[in-house]
Amino acid sequence: MATLQPSTTPPEEAGKAYALESLCGEIYYIPFSKSAMRLLVTGKVSDGAIALVSTGGSGGDPIGFHYHREAHDVFLCLKGQINVWANDQARTMGPGDFASVPPGVIHQYQILGDRSEFIGLIVPGGWEDFFRFLGEPYAGAMWPATDDRNPFEVLIPRLKEAAERFDMVPQPHVQPFAPQPWVDGKDSVLPGGLRPYFLRAGTEPAYRLGGSVLRVLATTKESGGKFAIGSIEGSSFHENEILASGLVFPSVHHAFHIIEGTFGFDVDGAAVSLTAAETLYVPKGSRFEVRFQSRYAKAYVFVSGGGLVELFAKAGDGYALPIIPEAEGAVDLARLEQVSKEMGIILG
Repeated sequence: MATLQPSTTPPEEAGKAYALESLCGEIYYIPFSKSAMRLLVTGKVSDGAIALVSTGGSGGDPIGFHYHREAHDVFLCLKGQINVWANDQARTMGPGDFASVPPGVIHQYQILGDRSEFIGLIVPGGWEDFFRFLGEPYAGAMWPATDDRNPFEVLIPRLKEAAERFDMVPQPHVQPFAPQPWVDGKDSVLPGGLRPYFLRAGTEPAYRLGGSVLRVLATTKESGGKFAIGSIEGSSFHENEILASGLVFPSVHHAFHIIEGTFGFDVDGAAVSLTAAETLYVPKGSRFEVRFQSRYAKAYVFVSGGGLVELFAKAGDGYALPIIPEAEGAVDLARLEQVSKEMGIILG
């Protein structure tokens, strides 16, 4: 069997599946930010559909209030803590907490602590050129902890030009305010429409298909039809035949970012095993198989449409437990086939 060898940077061409090694990607350091931004999926790779960016850094100042005319941002905390503001709301986010910021919403973020990590989807893809313009290619292990240069010589001129060239509208007049407490009942449900929201870890709606569970962070209802995001988890103790038998999504791209355990993937006949902080990109039209290769494994999946997230939501059963099932459940094959037909998915 052919293998898909993980690399350190995304390819240049579109329509090609690839895997990235841990904490790799096209990496940029934004001067004075004490952080590194890793482009995992670019607009070039996805034909402009999406971009996936992970960020790691140490505590610093907020980046400054701004909004985008077209770009939709999301923030998903993976490690440590970050503050995220969206219009008049703000939350301190820990691992698994999620924020969605549609176009036109005034927002900013702030990295907290010694080391925090978060990942974000940008729709449409291409806006990540902002980071290429503002940042500096970085080849170090983590990120620069100090920067003794003069910001008025290094950063400020770039910021002014970037605001003119890219979909980023600064809002310097907005007064800062402290993050508010999480709100039960508000920060634990999907809004069902295109508006900013925060979702507390562990409160996501969940669906079971066989022995695997997918927890939904966003659907096409929350993204204006543009994307869906969820976490998928399972175990090597279960067969999960639906995922292992292969799926083809002719019109949407998928990206998997591994959080825990080991996953095995087969994409168009090429096999790869991935573990924590590694990433797989699957272009639309590719046939892929998913297998859990450890006792427990979890990954986040980002889709340029409904994709695997909404397949679980529509064909799976609602699931309320905080852990994966002890025993693998039966799959309603008739419902799965009907949903797959409606979504244009090819099974097997």
